Amino acid sequence: MVKTGGSIFIALPLVVMLLSLLPVYILFVRKVAITAILNVLRAVCLFVFLQYLTLYFIQPGVPAMQTAFRLAQFTLVFYLFKLMMSGSQAKDLMNMMLVSFLSVVITIFSLKGITAYSGILIIIEASVLTVLAFVVLLQLISNKQTAMPNEPGFWIAGGMLCFFGMVVFMEAIAGSQLELSQQIQQEKGFIVTVADILRMVFFIVAASIAGKNRKNNNDHEEPSMPPLPPLPSRPPFKIKY
Repeated sequence: MVKTGGSIFIALPLVVMLLSLLPVYILFVRKVAITAILNVLRAVCLFVFLQYLTLYFIQPGVPAMQTAFRLAQFTLVFYLFKLMMSGSQAKDLMNMMLVSFLSVVITIFSLKGITAYSGILIIIEASVLTVLAFVVLLQLISNKQTAMPNEPGFWIAGGMLCFFGMVVFMEAIAGSQLELSQQIQQEKGFIVTVADILRMVFFIVAASIAGKNRKNNNDHEEPSMPPLPPLPSRPPFKIKY
């Protein structure tokens, strides 16, 4: 595999941090009407910025912090996918799944410690989010009235599929090994970070599409008709007796 210097492992997180702020900036500058999905997308971008800032620059190499951030990210992204699902039954089922999963994980952390079964939980969380992203994409494809390139949800789900799919792939080929050399761990983190850059690019496109759709809607609005002039008043009739 390609040998990379130590500087690139600092530069890539900085790139992710800068890219994660662009969707928030685009939504703010273009004054896009913030729907529930775009509001959670903005929260996800800010969370990614805080995650990289903490894990790479403020508290690097702390397993408990990594586990806590992964669980928080899973909860936030899962909720985002729930908003993108159509049908109340699917949303109710996802609520039950999220509550059950969080209850089991918190119980494991209380009994075994916050770093227990971290490798297995990474695969489970990434696999669930990958499947949900794939389901959302299928849902958009089946809707013939939706132009997918002009739908922000398409780019959001696509970015999630690229990132979490790569996490599952890397954990499957490298994370299952008990002892990994430092070089393999760095290369694994390098690939996942590049996938996260791609995810942020997809989010930027989603924010840009949302702003473009709002502009097009405003352009196609019919101009309001001017108010009708008041009817001329006539003097009252006087009846003479």
